[in-house]
Amino acid sequence: MRTAAIGLLFSFAALPAQAQSRPLAGPVVMPFTATDGLVFISATLGDSTPLNVILDTGGGLDVLAPSLIRRVGGRPLGIATGHRMTGERLDIQLWVVPSLRVGPLATADAVVGSWDALDSFGLDGIISLMGFREQPFTIDFKAGTVTFESASSLARRRAAGRVSPLLLDDLRGHALTAFAAFSLDGEVGECELDTGTKATRANTRYLAALGIDSSDASVTRRSFKTVTGAMENQYVATVPRVALASAPEVASTGTPVTFSDIIYDCVIGTSFWQGRALTFDIAGRELIASE
Repeated sequence: MRTAAIGLLFSFAALPAQAQSRPLAGPVVMPFTATDGLVFISATLGDSTPLNVILDTGGGLDVLAPSLIRRVGGRPLGIATGHRMTGERLDIQLWVVPSLRVGPLATADAVVGSWDALDSFGLDGIISLMGFREQPFTIDFKAGTVTFESASSLARRRAAGRVSPLLLDDLRGHALTAFAAFSLDGEVGECELDTGTKATRANTRYLAALGIDSSDASVTRRSFKTVTGAMENQYVATVPRVALASAPEVASTGTPVTFSDIIYDCVIGTSFWQGRALTFDIAGRELIASE
């Protein structure tokens, strides 16, 4: 359903730089709503157009519905070519919109992508990690809040949580995706951190490494067309333990994992973080998990 529209993962030519906000004097907290396992937050486009957008840490670039870009008189910038998690090519029209605000973060002349599927799915847009390069933030899945951290509140998060190195796929400063090392029952991979999906996913090469026979009756097999029309074959099996490699106590057990031919080792969606708080400090290259 909605999840089919998420997880674009772009590669880009040179784009205008994004504006940065000043460090916060104190933390700013805003609520989110969870729908189909996705994190929806409020935002503002232009002077007064309210948005309900998905906070998608696997999105790469901010993307808005074409109808909204037309409403605020967006200016065309060019074409970006990217790839979905499963490898399909996407050619995305880029636009400059007057401004885009999320909580205390405001960007004038913001660069966004346009994707017809968002209008088709009734979605306003996707907010990626791009605007958070200098702004640490926490998604608290227990409290249902997103916190824009100050220096002092970030220090408290670090002291109370489990810290893991944050790995960044930073495409010349124009698109950003985050990864961390996870253990899939002893098999370590660099997993994309993707709040644009509920699922835990892994490349099909992990089937053999984990001793999973895809023809076994305990494995669910399904084939379908993706939102781009490509065929995808999936195998769903239970993995005894999935854990953050640097903090193995941060784990889930009896985890359903979807195996398919994705372009990464693995993907960690929102279901893994239920009941936990997840902090991204991109400038410090740290991921902080806490109960």
